[in-house]
Amino acid sequence: MSRRRVAEQLLEVLMSSVNSNLVPPELGWELFGYFVEDELWHGKGFRVLLKACRICEPEKTQRALRGEFR
Repeated sequence: MSRRRVAEQLLEVLMSSVNSNLVPPELGWELFGYFVEDELWHGKGFRVLLKACRICEPEKTQRALRGEFR
């Protein structure tokens, strides 16, 4: 699975989470910046997305990384 597809699934995990309030505001703003710049699927943007997802939905994040989300 391509990194872009994984990033899309991780973004879906994050946006659908009832625990998104656990993500610190600074991390959320940083993630937003990468989203606006269309840079979520590589480098630091991907790592920030992954970190945010692991904070609020660790189990769903692992499923998404394995390609099992949905």
